[in-house]
Amino acid sequence: MMKTIAKTLTYILHPFLMPMYALFFLFGRGSMFALIPGATQFYCYMVTFFVLLLLPMLGLPLFKRFHLISDFHLEDKQERVYPILVTVAAAFLGFWLLGYVAYTHIVQQLYLVLIILLSVFSVVTLRWKMSMHMTSVGGLCGFLLVLGMKYPGDMRGSFIFVMLLAGLLAASRLYLGKHNPLQVYVGFLFGVLTVWGILF
Repeated sequence: MMKTIAKTLTYILHPFLMPMYALFFLFGRGSMFALIPGATQFYCYMVTFFVLLLLPMLGLPLFKRFHLISDFHLEDKQERVYPILVTVAAAFLGFWLLGYVAYTHIVQQLYLVLIILLSVFSVVTLRWKMSMHMTSVGGLCGFLLVLGMKYPGDMRGSFIFVMLLAGLLAASRLYLGKHNPLQVYVGFLFGVLTVWGILF
């Protein structure tokens, strides 16, 4: 039972999904960016879905076919580099597509931070296995911190909720034996501090 719960949390809070969650909180009721026109919000969701979720996921079977990765779980730290590079390239495409629509400046900032975060993560992961799950949820926490501290609105509830999820995710990754405590804690702090440091 516990293993099923831990695996479910790992899938629900997968790094591929974090940009979509970031948009959900960005356009939520507590944020001033909820005032962005609905059509623009929808466009941001669609661009993010296609370039940061669909494209990287479609790349995985190709990497497996050409023996660049051994499985879809990416247990080997070196194998993570290929999907990360595809995601970085896709993020550049998304940044360019967002530039055609007004009121997307904050989302473009999110994309630029994602590019920097993933680029540094890929360099680190060549030498040491850091938790990608915790880095991504840490990045989301950092983004919510910036929204709450820099812009009008009340993001406290969202931040506390995501922090609780981050704790559950950390416990799940440790319970499943995917990482040791240092990899989990460093990944989370790296995500929070990188995003907060760049955007704030």
